[in-house]
Amino acid sequence: MRSMLAAALVAASVLAITGGAQAKGPPSGFEFCGPIACTALRGLDNAERLALDLFYGGDGSTELWTPTVPAAPFYTVHWSFEPSQPHTGYYVPLLNVFRFVGDIAGPESANATVHWRKLGPATRAAFEQLTAKLAPFSVPTPSRVTVGGRPVQDPASYLGLWSVGRATYSWPTTGFIRIKTTCDRGSPWTDGAAELRIARRGPFLMRDSSVYRIPARLARLVRARASLR
Repeated sequence: MRSMLAAALVAASVLAITGGAQAKGPPSGFEFCGPIACTALRGLDNAERLALDLFYGGDGSTELWTPTVPAAPFYTVHWSFEPSQPHTGYYVPLLNVFRFVGDIAGPESANATVHWRKLGPATRAAFEQLTAKLAPFSVPTPSRVTVGGRPVQDPASYLGLWSVGRATYSWPTTGFIRIKTTCDRGSPWTDGAAELRIARRGPFLMRDSSVYRIPARLARLVRARASLR
């Protein structure tokens, strides 16, 4: 009896996983784009396999909770589980990371959680193959950066804030000042969901939802809206 019950439970688990997997691939597949051209991964089986590896860690792709992500050339990745809810993610080959916002199948929102994922070997190989003949977008150039609503000198230098500091669980009690970036091109570092904030006092920087300790001099330069070069 126990063996029959165990077998039934295993079978039910397999069916549940299989049924879930069948719904995990975007029906329209994935589209990878550079500034000039795009290429697509079509076919439900192919899209499901990539979605399982990418979003569910089927090949070891993992969430980066405190990412250090310097600005670098990138590709856009488009998919949709519902026609009315298109998604755009970003693939950064140099860092072997993929970045998207919110739930993979729900509506996007600038206030949704930002996800950075380190690609596993199968996903990386698929991404490299799909983008092999595409030129990437270049590093974005911000036209304007403000700290607390006031413009900074040398806006492009503020992209460097994405690659400094070490993660910390210390939280300054004085709060943070928003660093807002304006750019004519969406990217992991310049779109509406990308968030940078500098502590009102002390050497702390918030990047997306994580807090980092940075050099005290750098923090003072940011609050002074000076060039960071």
